[in-house]
This record gives sequence, C-alpha cells and structure tokens, in this order.
Amino acid sequence: MSKTTMRLDRFLALTNAAKSRSDAKKVLKMQAVTVNGTICRLAEQQVDPESDPVMVNGVLLTYRKYRYFVLNKPAGVISATKDRISETVLTLIPEADPKDYFPVGRLDKDTEGLLIITNDGAFAHNLTSPAKKVPKTYFTKTEGQVSEEGIRMLTCGITFSDYTTKPAKFEFLSYEDGFTECLLTITEGHFHQVKRMFHEVGNDVVFLKRIAIGGLRIPEGLMAGQYKEFSREELDEAISQLY
Repeated sequence: MSKTTMRLDRFLALTNAAKSRSDAKKVLKMQAVTVNGTICRLAEQQVDPESDPVMVNGVLLTYRKYRYFVLNKPAGVISATKDRISETVLTLIPEADPKDYFPVGRLDKDTEGLLIITNDGAFAHNLTSPAKKVPKTYFTKTEGQVSEEGIRMLTCGITFSDYTTKPAKFEFLSYEDGFTECLLTITEGHFHQVKRMFHEVGNDVVFLKRIAIGGLRIPEGLMAGQYKEFSREELDEAISQLY
C-alpha cells in the first residue's frame, strides 16, 4: 500500500468536497462519491490522492498536499491547535484539521489580526526563523504619549533579562485623549514582545493588531474571524514585496 494513502472522509475534507470529516460521511451516504469509477460509501476506504481518481457528483477532486489560510484573528481566540478551555484559531477554519494544521507563529489571546494557518512545516519555519528577518507590522494603541527617548529605545533595541530586541521601525500615527496610535515593525516574535517593548518605555498597550507580514496584509473586506485560502505562490509573492 502506498505511503500516501488516506481515509476517504479525510480526503473529501482536504479537497473541500466536505466541510469536515463528519460532513464527509453525509456526502458519502448520498452515493455521490466514486473512487476509480465505483460508488463508495465507506468513510474508512483508503485512497491514494496521487493516483486514485475521486469524483463527487461527476466532478474530479484535486488534492493539494499543502494548504495555506490567511485568518483575520479576532480577540479572545488563542493561537493553538487545541485547548481545553478557550476557542482556538483552528476552530475558525473547518477545513483545517487540528491534527495536521497549525498557526504560523502566534498572536496573544487578546491580540487581533493577520495569522497564517497551514500544514507546511518548512514554510512555517522559514517565516518564523529570526535568521530570515521577515518583518511583522503591528497597529498599536498605548497609554500616554511615546517619548522621544522611548522611540529611540524601540528603534535601537531594548535589552531584557532574557534577550535583546533587534532594532524596530516606529511610525507615529496620532496622539489623542491620552493615547498614542502607531505602527511598530519587528523582525522577531518573542512571547509578548511588542507589549514588553512598550511597557519598558513607559507605555502600556491597550490594543494590538498585526496588520502585515512582509508585504502580506489582511485581505480587503476580510472581517475578524474570517479567512481566505492562498496558494504558496501567492503568499510568497505578497510576503516578499517588502524585500
């Protein structure tokens, strides 16, 4: 048996023929699925996605080994594959089985914005590796006005007990009613890094949203909690636009 074989219900979910593996069983009961030209109703049927033609209502399904979803993460959802208490980003994407898919990097529970979900480990490593220096841009709202010294520290690097940040890019947007709005671009992804950086210069973050990874931005019209699938080529082109 080929090493690439998988259950038919999983194949249907991975090819968007069903919203989930449980939904795939409903599709199979309708006798709408054929494997190698024969109607199949068994969810556990093994298929080889590279050689077995699978059709639903006469339409040939195309299998993609790796898939990439861009999510506009809402606040209150954690960047994990599973959690006993909180909703995870994987629950927002029915097509992404938590057994195979994972978020690329992480955003804090109360942080919103751009997050990529994939099952491509090599892609994730290249995007999150500090050696690659992929810039991540955050819209930030902080208490108080960020001082000139604070901006100098942010853009030159801040030394904590466990690491020293790389120089960041700071862009002032506005100061109103005691709050500063700005953009901060970093090339790392340490735990609570942006919040720690602003706290160190005397400005606590009250709102944080990642708006870009490289040149990739949240697709226009994509509301919080919604996602859009991209090809690897589309992602690579968008992300590299700032290099």
